[in-house]
Order: sequence, then structure tokens, then C-alpha cells
Amino acid sequence: MLIRHLSEGKIVKLGDFGNFQITLTSEGAPTAEKFTASLIKGNKIQFRPGADLREMLKTVKYEKYKK
Repeated sequence: MLIRHLSEGKIVKLGDFGNFQITLTSEGAPTAEKFTASLIKGNKIQFRPGADLREMLKTVKYEKYKK
């Protein structure tokens, strides 16, 4: 279901966990009418964490790894 919704261009919300959506990179076009799919250079799935995960990231502490 996640794959189907993303492929349809929808944002998939997983409750408080966060959202997934597809983003594109492309070359520009002078007008919307002149934009074609051939200008799209790449895509990726973007994850945007929910509030709890964003808050957790504010409190994470880092230390140098010792072997």
C-alpha cells in the first residue's frame, strides 16, 4: 500500500512516526507548458519525522567511538 500511494504522488502519513513522499530533481523550463518528463533528472523518497522523533534529535548526545 505504501508503494502504491507514493507512486500516485501522495504523501503517506504514518501517524506520529512521520511522513513519506517522493521528491524530484529536474532542470528548469521557461514555462509550465514547456516542462516535460525528460527534464526530470532524479527522484528519492523523503522521510519527515514526527514531533517525537524531532524532539529526540534535539537531546541526542554524541561521543567519539573508541575501539
